[in-house]
Amino acid sequence: MNCPTCRAALQLTHHDTFDSWICPNGHGLAATLSELYERAQEDEIHRLWAVAKASWEAAEPTSGRACPMCERTMVSITVGTDADEVDEGRPGDGPDTGEVPVDVCVVDQVIWFDVAELELLPEDLPDPQPTPEQEAAVADIARQFGDELVTADAARVGFTTRLLRRLHLSPAAAGAVNPTVRADA
Repeated sequence: MNCPTCRAALQLTHHDTFDSWICPNGHGLAATLSELYERAQEDEIHRLWAVAKASWEAAEPTSGRACPMCERTMVSITVGTDADEVDEGRPGDGPDTGEVPVDVCVVDQVIWFDVAELELLPEDLPDPQPTPEQEAAVADIARQFGDELVTADAARVGFTTRLLRRLHLSPAAAGAVNPTVRADA
């Protein structure tokens, strides 16, 4: 992958659970859509992706930065940010308090952040712990279906197992798959 600004080879970096590719000349970083879930709030990621796809579908860009991965022209968008993790327009969604300009390759699901743009995305909030009612419901489901799930999984036989059984029972079939096996064996 190459920097869309200076074409230098990007360097893969790891920061806790977030992996990104950083320009060695300090122009910014690239991250995949899936990696953003390790760093940013989900509602901003959903909105970023929806805006990028809509922009791409309306008209594939003909000018702008090249994707670090595939060289296609990325869409340039600006996404609003807020302090909550509630999707845009849903009950509990707060007002936008900022915005982040980014370049997105919809084909490779790569997002390019210029210097300091990633920091404009609110950090992911910890998921809430399940309530006692939710824990009781999960325990009830496990009690009700647990043994059936274990039994069903044990009874499941895959294609490879069925094929091996068939080959074992039929020397002629084994010979068809492997000509070095004698049919009369």
